[in-house]
Amino acid sequence: MSGHLLGVPVTSLSADKLRSSPQDLRHCLTDLARRGEDVWTGPLDGLVDVLVEVARIDLCLARLVEGHSDGLRILSQAGAQGHQGVYGVWASRSVGTGVRATKGDGAWRVNGELRFASGVDLIDRALVPAWLDEDRHVLVDLPAQGCGVVDESSWQTTGMDAARTFGIHVDVESQQADLVGPENFYLERPGFVVGGLCVAAVWAGGAQQVLDAVAAGMRPYAATPHQQRRIGVMEQAVWQARSLVESTVARVGRLDAAAVQREIALTRTAVVQACDTVLAEAPLVVGPAGLSRNPRLARVVQDLGIYVRQHHLDAELTRSGQYALDAHELLAE
Repeated sequence: MSGHLLGVPVTSLSADKLRSSPQDLRHCLTDLARRGEDVWTGPLDGLVDVLVEVARIDLCLARLVEGHSDGLRILSQAGAQGHQGVYGVWASRSVGTGVRATKGDGAWRVNGELRFASGVDLIDRALVPAWLDEDRHVLVDLPAQGCGVVDESSWQTTGMDAARTFGIHVDVESQQADLVGPENFYLERPGFVVGGLCVAAVWAGGAQQVLDAVAAGMRPYAATPHQQRRIGVMEQAVWQARSLVESTVARVGRLDAAAVQREIALTRTAVVQACDTVLAEAPLVVGPAGLSRNPRLARVVQDLGIYVRQHHLDAELTRSGQYALDAHELLAE
């Protein structure tokens, strides 16, 4: 990988340095957020290209950059004025958790358990859906630091550890929170589904990073035909992942809402399957020596392995199977 990324020489963006301390990662994240101001809310194809290239450098950095771009696009879609700094989107309702909003005496109170809050001490602001009841929510713009008690013990793996993804017990008053958009805006906006392509772009870039690391590690040696074949399988999977994201980005503007949702779900599933192929082949190419002596490869294999698991693969394939059965039934009538 060579050239520049948002005006920064790629050779200066060392994942080893970025992940040596939270301060170094925050500095790089803040710099890229500033340099990419026109990209984050610009055309989707340009954003996707940048996210892929950031993910080729480091997946934790890419995860946070994607969150920043998502936050700015949400603010833009709502016609809201954001604050200065780096944004994230904290929207998990894992295992019945989530943040609730109550209003009394003209003031909002936002509190509850929030899981998977990425960039807790690396970003400045977070957009958080706060639930009024089971069916209604408001979107609040919170200061990322100081909005509650952080549980750093909630992330017990080295995979994606530098993204600083922790649980928080949020407890803030209205003077610290701005409302963004009308009630139920976050989930009902057209951009919600389309944003899933940006995450898929990061996964695709992560798959490319695995391939980059394997190829770089193999360069001093003569690859066997079996290794060449497996690297070829990885190359094919990486190409499929990126091509699928790019082709779907090019089509979404011409599709109705239902078709957009289905196309993006299929694309995300296919990208995850491509990533799983890359993750399965890489260890077979390099063996225990390559896995134990190549810190970049070991890191990205762990990062990508846990990152793609946020996609509920079996549930999505079940939905696709039901869709195919329903479509066949309609054709048979």
